Amino acid sequence: MKKTWKLDDILPIGQFGNLYREIENDLEKMRKYVGELKPDISKEKFKEILEFSEEEEEKMARLGGLPGLMEAVNQKDAEAKLLKSKVENLALRWSEVGIKMSLWIKGKRKPKLDDKNAKRIFGVITDLEYGLKRSRLLAKYSLPEHEENIIVNKDVNGMGVLEELREMISAEMEYEIEIDGKKKLIKTQSELLALVYDPRDEVRRVAYQALLLKQKENLPKFFAIYQAVIKDWNYEMKLRGYKSAIAVRNLANDIPDEAVEELLGSCSKNRGIFQEYFIWKAKELGKEKLERSDVYAPIVKKEKKYTIEETKELVLGSLSQFSDKFYKFGKELIEGQQIDWMPKTDKRSGAFCATISPKIKPYIMLNFTGKQRDVSTLAHEAGHGIHSMYAAGHYPSTQNASLPLAETASTLAEMILFEEILLREKDGEIRKAMLSDKMADAYATVCRQNYFILFEKEAHKKVPQGLRAEDLSDLYFKNLKDQFGESVLVSPNFRYEWSYISHIFASPFYCYAYNFGELLSLGLYARYKKDPKIWRGRIERILEVGGSKNPNEMLRSVGIDIRRPGFFQESFDIIAGWQKQLTKI
Repeated sequence: MKKTWKLDDILPIGQFGNLYREIENDLEKMRKYVGELKPDISKEKFKEILEFSEEEEEKMARLGGLPGLMEAVNQKDAEAKLLKSKVENLALRWSEVGIKMSLWIKGKRKPKLDDKNAKRIFGVITDLEYGLKRSRLLAKYSLPEHEENIIVNKDVNGMGVLEELREMISAEMEYEIEIDGKKKLIKTQSELLALVYDPRDEVRRVAYQALLLKQKENLPKFFAIYQAVIKDWNYEMKLRGYKSAIAVRNLANDIPDEAVEELLGSCSKNRGIFQEYFIWKAKELGKEKLERSDVYAPIVKKEKKYTIEETKELVLGSLSQFSDKFYKFGKELIEGQQIDWMPKTDKRSGAFCATISPKIKPYIMLNFTGKQRDVSTLAHEAGHGIHSMYAAGHYPSTQNASLPLAETASTLAEMILFEEILLREKDGEIRKAMLSDKMADAYATVCRQNYFILFEKEAHKKVPQGLRAEDLSDLYFKNLKDQFGESVLVSPNFRYEWSYISHIFASPFYCYAYNFGELLSLGLYARYKKDPKIWRGRIERILEVGGSKNPNEMLRSVGIDIRRPGFFQESFDIIAGWQKQLTKI
């Protein structure tokens, strides 16, 4: 079995130049189309322009997707970096034309599109109507054309380069650890982080020490980058007229501010469930109090290892329990050459699923080490891919769901896998260990992500006022103390943990997508368990919609109201139920 992905479906590398030139030529055609935009434009002509624009978006996604994935598995790949640079230059040229069309649609560019004509033409392609109407509603946050062009160039040539620099610094880090008197050099962050789940106290402790020591050594670099990210984000926020830093993300996700605040408040209020788990876990591990390095410790000393074939069988078997379509899409991803499985030097840490276009099956990057966590990771990323395949009937710009809904299928797939493995397991001690790991995972996905957002809110408020790196680390340490309370001893070194959380650099306020998606999925799954026939169809409808409808309205259509106080509490009741099962065992 091939353990690397085959990228030819995106674009054979030998054809990169041909597609590049083709898109360059198409740019002139797009300029002519933009010149034809006027309030009384015919529906037929407007539809022609929209379809051409979508075709070009798909071509650009393939052109950029190839070097992007090449670089993900080798961050020192010179050819990938060269091709990526070419794509960025071409994208900038396209954006200058795209901005003109976008501003015209918003009624911000002459000849001005009035509301009456906007209503007349926006429905010519039903799949794009929601996006067009939403674009017009958000017009008040748009800037004049020349300023929009400046920002696009700044994002690509400034902030984009800073993010690449941060990733390169992280990828080049090597970690020297000592276990049982033997020194070992670990060359990737993924390999090091796998050790925080080791059954041995010493191994977990030294893994965290090595990670945090490197972060501390490089703190001035990470702080300089993060400072720039925050100041850039907040400057643009004020320039565009958003009311807060997090509101920028909420509007991008099309999630109401009050729903996000309800989520954050509910997660903070329920941190006691996880604190109770940590107190229970300390007793199971024979400790007076849990240390931060023990949070993900397995309670069974012997850890089961999985081969790739066993992992595939488990994940596909669990997907088949939900629906034939879920299984079919999962099999196409897992049995095809859509996955890069193994960790290696210069490969990005973590895992992701990349959707290129509706015409191409998604790609999954893993750093597989054979642990049960890796099995769950495959289920999670396959869930993302399955979601994209459900929504493959849409145009490129409407295939992807908004950020919080984008985590729905992934966390759902993890839940199905967990129940399947739990059902198979007859050993009471192992079942207890599985429930314990599930609680640890729920902490990581729900509580931990929530506190990242709370930290970001503080950081975005205080960094522009002037802070030192150590002051920011103090803020983070206070944040840790609040989430753990008296249940966990937190070493002062963890004050530097914020500096390796990639999402706060690359996508400010992204992380609430995880707790939103997890809690929503738990709620959906609980309803599915009560009435599979009705809720299987409703869940599949959510996945099929992609990004073609308002997420709040989509959920309301299947009986879910995310604005309702107490909605998220229903999911916390499920997590509390897992903890009760543990205490009974």
